[in-house]
Amino acid sequence: MAVRVARGPAWPVLLLAVLAGLVTACGPGQPSDAAPSGLPKFYDATQLLDVLTQRRTADPTAQLSVVGDVTGSVPVTFTAQGGLSLVGPTPALALDQTMTWPGAAPQQTGFVLRDGEVWLRTADGGTPWLRAGSATTQADRMRVAIADALGDATDPTANLSRYADATLVSDAADEVVDGVPTVRYTLVVDLTRASTIEPDPELKAQLDQQIRDGLTRITSTLWVDADTRPVRTQQRQGLADMGTLATTADYRSWGTSVTISPPPPAEVR
Repeated sequence: MAVRVARGPAWPVLLLAVLAGLVTACGPGQPSDAAPSGLPKFYDATQLLDVLTQRRTADPTAQLSVVGDVTGSVPVTFTAQGGLSLVGPTPALALDQTMTWPGAAPQQTGFVLRDGEVWLRTADGGTPWLRAGSATTQADRMRVAIADALGDATDPTANLSRYADATLVSDAADEVVDGVPTVRYTLVVDLTRASTIEPDPELKAQLDQQIRDGLTRITSTLWVDADTRPVRTQQRQGLADMGTLATTADYRSWGTSVTISPPPPAEVR
């Protein structure tokens, strides 16, 4: 699922691991017995989506840390910290980044993503913000692509809500993340099924191309705590003409106040 450097939702390609076979899921609406840690496990994707959506409605904001890299024609590594808001139809992000390009010193940057628009904070003198549509250098276009991709990648419910009817929970296992007991879910999307239910012709064409290329199942990984709050996500996404973006996102302080606003017009070029 190639991520497009364009405004609006895109279908993120999650390529963490292609499974040889799917583990049979439990019946719908039936969580397993409580895990030894006391955490229930949900083996039905729709039920898991329901509990995550309820928690998202109650606690739609969080602090976020991301570690990632792009492998391909323009390799880069980065770390990012900031705020996430899932209020409204599309995610909003405000992140400070440290990006490292081959042979160059780390660069301190940042971006704001809101309502499908991206603004890059630059180190240049004068006007400190650059609108995504004004990006001309390869580095700035890469930063825009990463910002767009993180919009979907950091929304823990994006893929489940888009293709719940084509998703199976192939594994649910206890795991402690930074001292927090969680359940680690491996979510597997059947691309053939996803293609049959995708109403957007462009996204359907992307899915069909992946199927023709031999990719029939894709996975993502999600860690959820006792309060059904996402703690961590891991995934890989294709960035068109740039390579593959791999990210690990950690969430904390769900429900804390987060305000994400576009930069002042006078500071944007």
